[in-house]
Amino acid sequence: MAIQQVNGSVVTKSSTNNNGGSVLNGGSTAELQSVDLGYSNVGVFGSSVIDGTNTDKALSAGTFSYSNQNPVAKRLTNTLSGVNNSYLQSGASVPGNVRSIHKLEVLRTRKLTTAIRAGDWNIYSGQWATEPSVVVDTLVSDDAASPSRNMPGELVYKTGAPVPVQDDYKPKTN
Repeated sequence: MAIQQVNGSVVTKSSTNNNGGSVLNGGSTAELQSVDLGYSNVGVFGSSVIDGTNTDKALSAGTFSYSNQNPVAKRLTNTLSGVNNSYLQSGASVPGNVRSIHKLEVLRTRKLTTAIRAGDWNIYSGQWATEPSVVVDTLVSDDAASPSRNMPGELVYKTGAPVPVQDDYKPKTN
């Protein structure tokens, strides 16, 4: 409620009418006047994600540009891009779900230097005659980077003997 009128006079019960107002898309009532929002839904706003030649899906079986209805979060997400995936379930204090070591699971190499040596890069136009290939390299399995509750790791230690002793850690039971 105003404490002073525009002309400087004191506000009284009869001098100021504070009944009324407006509301967006609210319909008309005795006190409120409806005001249109002034927006038309034109479909696309800003940029749109397109599955093109220079883009790849995060999951090959998943939906490109998947619009999640729920947050993608640890211990909450069971699907990624519409595909069942338990990777985010590991972020908890539930011992059976914990992945203790960050191991390299896939190694992709972009053969940039190979393409330059082959003469596929035109230094004057800044264009590729043939884009550099991307290959998935094979990795040797690393047991130490894949511990489990039953086989949490190995221990190597030295005793008085000339050869070091190699033992397995006991399984975790709690």
